[in-house]
Amino acid sequence: MKRLRRPSLLLLMLLVAGLPAAEADPVGLSFLKIGAGAESVAMADAVVSNVDGPTAAYWNPGALGFLPGFQAGAAHNESFQSVRQEFAGITRSFGPIGAGLSFVGTWTDNLDAYDDAANYLGEFAYYGISLAASGGYRINDTWGAGLSVKYLQEVIDEFDATGVAFDFGVQGRRLFDRFDVGLAVLHVGPSMEYVDDPFDLPLTVQGGVTMHIPLASVRSEGLLAAEVRKVRGEDAGLQLGAEYRIQQMASLRIGYRSGLDTEDVSFGIGLRKGSIRGDYAYVPFGEDLGSQHRIGLTVRR
Repeated sequence: MKRLRRPSLLLLMLLVAGLPAAEADPVGLSFLKIGAGAESVAMADAVVSNVDGPTAAYWNPGALGFLPGFQAGAAHNESFQSVRQEFAGITRSFGPIGAGLSFVGTWTDNLDAYDDAANYLGEFAYYGISLAASGGYRINDTWGAGLSVKYLQEVIDEFDATGVAFDFGVQGRRLFDRFDVGLAVLHVGPSMEYVDDPFDLPLTVQGGVTMHIPLASVRSEGLLAAEVRKVRGEDAGLQLGAEYRIQQMASLRIGYRSGLDTEDVSFGIGLRKGSIRGDYAYVPFGEDLGSQHRIGLTVRR
């Protein structure tokens, strides 16, 4: 395998994130922008204020103190350009304390590499991983706070970068009996580097509010979420999500996000039987990039 020129590193990171090269900033580990979980992407990732499953260890550790018992979840993501992602997470409550472990892995099939003059250089591989240990504390019936510590690694061809980052989160539940709020600061850490080229982590600040709408006549519930997300090097974007829960048996989800050239709407469905829930999400991309499909499974005990 021939060695990639360094400009190709940034090009690949942009490819994995699905962002136009014209918006390039010295920010790496773009796989962290993809998010985790099928139910989250169906709601345009507007979940920091309402996450209540194993993906809390990824989105908002402040929710961990509210999660009952033991939960385990996994999700698989098939996206454009042969990008695949796997998520696995577990959470466990100990009274007002919640603990979680989460893993996110992203990789591609071997890709063709070209230099600036369009000369073929051979094939190269890519993968990135995030392994996090999380803890949360339920301060009272309304408020919780949490922290995650993450090991990060990204490998592109013969280059690799490793580092450590932290996530911080708070969540408030059932304010005025109807509203949830949340705020998370993700991927906080020192810069990393490929060889001698340093880059920053995709520091992300996201927060918003979720409104629960009871529909007692049919034993169902509606959920509306509105959140704002700011990623280092990018403009802030609005994320809107809606969910219709039917008698705790099924959920219909839709989402919309602003600020991205190739992605805006998303759709999904969830089915529950006892302690097991399955989720599916579909995201169409613009500019002939294809679409993204996610499936997830959650078990609660």
